[in-house]
Amino acid sequence: MMKDRDFEVVDQFLKGCVEAHQIPGVVYGVINQQETIAEKAIGYSYTDKKIPMRLDSLFDLASLTKVCATLPSILLLLEQGRIDFDDPIRLFFPEEVNSDLTLMHLLTHTSGFPPSFPFYKYGMDREAMLHFILTIEAKPGVDTVYSDLNFILLGFLVEKLTDCPLDQFTKKNIYEPLDMTHTGFSPTEDLYSIVPTEWMPKMGEYQWGHVHDENANYMGGVSGHAGLFSNLHDLKNYVHMLMNNGKMYNGNYFLSPATLTASRKNYTREFASARGIGWQLNEKRYSPGGYLVSKESYGHTGFTGTSFWIDPERQLGFILLSNRVHISRKINMNRIRRIFVNLVLKCLSENG
Repeated sequence: MMKDRDFEVVDQFLKGCVEAHQIPGVVYGVINQQETIAEKAIGYSYTDKKIPMRLDSLFDLASLTKVCATLPSILLLLEQGRIDFDDPIRLFFPEEVNSDLTLMHLLTHTSGFPPSFPFYKYGMDREAMLHFILTIEAKPGVDTVYSDLNFILLGFLVEKLTDCPLDQFTKKNIYEPLDMTHTGFSPTEDLYSIVPTEWMPKMGEYQWGHVHDENANYMGGVSGHAGLFSNLHDLKNYVHMLMNNGKMYNGNYFLSPATLTASRKNYTREFASARGIGWQLNEKRYSPGGYLVSKESYGHTGFTGTSFWIDPERQLGFILLSNRVHISRKINMNRIRRIFVNLVLKCLSENG
């Protein structure tokens, strides 16, 4: 690991974001294929109570759930021969309607589904939710529209194919093999180790220890699109595996290099945004990695303020965890993510 002073410009930028009330605090990590290059906890997890951020603070990952729970579950099922990316959804849910929809549409956000739907406002049970999603009038394969519904449906599919709740399947098949001991749905850790999210006027307090996303909360904290909690240590293990083409710290393969290579291809070149299998890919205008990362870079973000980005060409992984919704949903977290990556690359080039 490099010395703290080597990343002083990164730390000063993030401390400035805290002082400007853009974020309450942040935990970051920079890794390569072998080791941690830098890591730091800055600011507070809970501003009013002055609870400091710690390297082991547990974050509501929000939409990182899609790529840290549902996506690896789908890829494991692919390697077991249970599914193919081009399988029509009616193969698994024959009693439902939308005949043109495939797994590829869901995984690349080309299903034509709306961005979300407030199931929690309508009191739908899981069966009603599934029926609603499968019978939406949509035209798959026309454009990319990022939609939580894609991964809610994929979460239902994992549970149907494995005959196991998503939280139990991911714990046994993903987090235990990857030694991600603090990762899971519906955390039971001490409340002060969990990072609170948004102020809830109806409750008169911050959402703390429960998932921020309304639909995931309504679903009991477990869904394919949101609900996962994790910390820097565990995410470093996950990102390390991705950077090493599926190989874990113990030398065994979690996923095959061929599977991960396929997941990072651009399947939406003709559409508005670049999407792999689950992954957001590099594009200058929207990429959380900014302009300085290589064109092969990829990653994902979470609404609460979480993200990680991987640059295969430079063999670097950038993990940035915050709870910006603790202050406001309107904060431009992508700007902070991009400047963070820019400054890390500057530091590495100067100390290279």
